[in-house]
Amino acid sequence: MKESLYKKELLLTVVFFVVLLFFGHFAQIFVLFPGLQGDPVAGTGMMWGFPVHYIIPVLMGWFGLLAVTIVMALVLNKFDDDMEELAESLEGKGSNKNK
Repeated sequence: MKESLYKKELLLTVVFFVVLLFFGHFAQIFVLFPGLQGDPVAGTGMMWGFPVHYIIPVLMGWFGLLAVTIVMALVLNKFDDDMEELAESLEGKGSNKNK
């Protein structure tokens, strides 16, 4: 049980690191794939009057990271409960040995 929780902790850390990195650096998608920017002169590549390569990274940086951090908090709270449950079960086994 203890080893599986450590593996789960490592997996959660790596997954959320990658997801937060992706959402925080979303503007790099438009650098890597310049065709996604569209042509503002022709009227393509605009969203709410802003060029997509400006507004999409801002929205992903604000609202995307907000959603990811909310999910991260929920998942990590559940993981913390699992860790506390393990600690309590280990304390219970230790107190039985002393009797």
